[in-house]
Amino acid sequence: MRIARSVNNMRRTAAELSLGVLVSVGLLAAGVSFSTVAWAHHSFAGFDKSRKATVQGTVKQWQFTNPHSWLQLVAVEGGRQVEYSIEGASVNTLVRRGWTRTTFKPGDKVIVSIYPSIDGKKGGALLSATFADGKTISTGITPN
Repeated sequence: MRIARSVNNMRRTAAELSLGVLVSVGLLAAGVSFSTVAWAHHSFAGFDKSRKATVQGTVKQWQFTNPHSWLQLVAVEGGRQVEYSIEGASVNTLVRRGWTRTTFKPGDKVIVSIYPSIDGKKGGALLSATFADGKTISTGITPN
């Protein structure tokens, strides 16, 4: 009787251990999956961080939104107007650096520093902006 009870206890302990291992592995896999998705979403992989470009133009629209802000900037290139879509940091990140929903207003003349898009599209990752009065603001992303 004592041996049978001991064997049953060992079986139960092994089953509990197996279940614990399976739960741990499942949680680890879920954590890695979600962190990879989050990292990919917040990645700036679409921008060429090996070089910095500047664009001079007029603000068309400033979208102070999450997960990323957007600046629509109209520049004149080769005598014609070209619109740039420039991706910025999140609202939380920018607020900590003093930015607001009124940082840019339509019609503002600015020069922006960006990491350009690697696909050749007119756009990039916003690094800083200099206004007509000489004031410069930074997103906190350090250029290479």
